[in-house]
Amino acid sequence: MNRRGFTLVEVMVAMVILLIVVVGIGKIVGSFIHAVGTSTTRTVATTVAVERLDLIRGDPTYPLPASWSGTATGFPGYPNMSRQTVLNRVTGATPPRDYTRVSVKVWEPSLRRPGATTPDTVNLTSVVARP
Repeated sequence: MNRRGFTLVEVMVAMVILLIVVVGIGKIVGSFIHAVGTSTTRTVATTVAVERLDLIRGDPTYPLPASWSGTATGFPGYPNMSRQTVLNRVTGATPPRDYTRVSVKVWEPSLRRPGATTPDTVNLTSVVARP
C-alpha cells in the first residue's frame, strides 16, 4: 500500500505529545519567573534588615536608645514592605554581663511560597555589647 502523508491518528498523537511538552515548559517558565521575582524581593528585604543593623551597631551610645525599636512600613519601590526592630537588653551580676540583642524582621506581602497563606520573613539578629 503506497500512501502519502499522515493519517488523522498520527497527527492527533503528535499534537498530544507536543501539547504535553509545551505545558511542561510553561510550568517551568512560570516557576522560574516566580523564583526570580521572589528572590529580588528577598534581596531587598535582606538589604533593609542589614542596613538597620549596621545603623544600630554604629550608634556610639550605650545602652542603645529605645528609639531604635519600632515598626516602619514603606521602602523605595516596595510600599508594602514592613520592618520591625526589637531591642532586648540583658544584664546580670553572676556572671557579669551587659549586652543588647537586636532583632530585625522584614516582610512583604508578595514574599510568599506557592500555596502559603502568610508571607515569608527575613529575620536577622545581632548582639551589641557594652563597650
